[in-house]
Amino acid sequence: MPKERHLPGKISYDKLFTVMNTKGIKKTNLRNDYKIHPTTIQKIIAGETINTDTIIILCDALNCQPGDIMEYIPDAPQSPTDL
Repeated sequence: MPKERHLPGKISYDKLFTVMNTKGIKKTNLRNDYKIHPTTIQKIIAGETINTDTIIILCDALNCQPGDIMEYIPDAPQSPTDL
């Protein structure tokens, strides 16, 4: 089994839910109207990796750019004692 790669930060989709709320789109709309699989919706909620096709679908549905719905959050710097 491949070793899990540590990434230097994470992607937050909090902005997505703000945009959805503003435009009156619910998670059920993502599933029913835009055919985004429930597992993918759960990955978004959990802040896990999703593919770029899903980002394209979301941007098209919400008439926005990727930066409007997601944000890179770097890990906190490690202190010298953590190394």
